[in-house]
Amino acid sequence: MATTRKRNTFLTPLAPIFSVLNWVAFFGWSRVLYLSFQNNDDLSTTNTSIFMLEGICLIEVMRIIIGDLPGNLVLGVILHAIRFTALTIVMPNIDDDNMLSKYVIWSWCCTEISRYPMYMFPNSQFTRSMRMVVPLVTFPWGCATEAYGAYQVLRSTSTLPWWSQGLLIAMLAINVLLGPTMAYPALLKKGLPVLGIGKKKDPTQKAKQG
Repeated sequence: MATTRKRNTFLTPLAPIFSVLNWVAFFGWSRVLYLSFQNNDDLSTTNTSIFMLEGICLIEVMRIIIGDLPGNLVLGVILHAIRFTALTIVMPNIDDDNMLSKYVIWSWCCTEISRYPMYMFPNSQFTRSMRMVVPLVTFPWGCATEAYGAYQVLRSTSTLPWWSQGLLIAMLAINVLLGPTMAYPALLKKGLPVLGIGKKKDPTQKAKQG
């Protein structure tokens, strides 16, 4: 969602704090992944931790708005709105023994664990490549499981308030229609060249061939 600092703002003196938050987030998501394998049914501990980690993500969104950090603001807002919807409406309304919640959480954890090392080690080509490639798997995985969870809740729960149903319908529309047609092609455009697939020709070579 965001990479390195964009320009100097009034938040620039807080750069050391943001660097620490990157490490906290990395180990926090790693802990959530570990706990999700340890807790067979009860996800309350992991969900509480996710809320806190999402708070760090919201700080990143705020920095994008201010101009302290580059990134896709629309994508960031939609992505985290969907996560909060899943945490507050979808997961509490599906069966405790349903693995669906864990599938969603695992996709989030893998995405974030692969994302933060690029901020922690900004000069590393490996961490940048990992950041570009991992979402090629975790995005459709998370998108599909989130959408299916929303569908399950809409189908089986008739007591939800109208605004909750509206959020779930919006979540379905975004994940089913916009995710595969708009967001995922953009990820492919960045990730496939890292894998050596669909890489554009060097303009100098193309000129020589001409």
